[in-house]
Amino acid sequence: VLDGEITGKPLTEEKARRQLAKASGNIVTFYTGLALYNSASGHLQTEVEPFDVHFRHLSEAEIDDYVRKEHPLHCAGSFKSEGLGIALFERLEGRDPNTLIGLPLIALCQMLRREGFNPLQQ
Repeated sequence: VLDGEITGKPLTEEKARRQLAKASGNIVTFYTGLALYNSASGHLQTEVEPFDVHFRHLSEAEIDDYVRKEHPLHCAGSFKSEGLGIALFERLEGRDPNTLIGLPLIALCQMLRREGFNPLQQ
């Protein structure tokens, strides 16, 4: 979310460039939802994990080079934090960096433990 607007997957290079230009010098908050259903007990847990990405000021050339090299067309926010996208950032703030890749593992482990399943003991 940037300026109250949901930032989705761009699907085109033009839209990726526009998203990155808008994010330049700003903070974008990503929300990753997670649900865990225990079929034995019928218990459902849900979590939403926020994560803030502080983008540095990006030049048009940097944006063009990044989109050409990484092709982040199927990535929310037009970047891959596990790749060259990390070079776009000034700072990251959140509980679990895995949230940006798609699965907040810290939250998942907490949910599993609440259901009596400890990932370290299985």
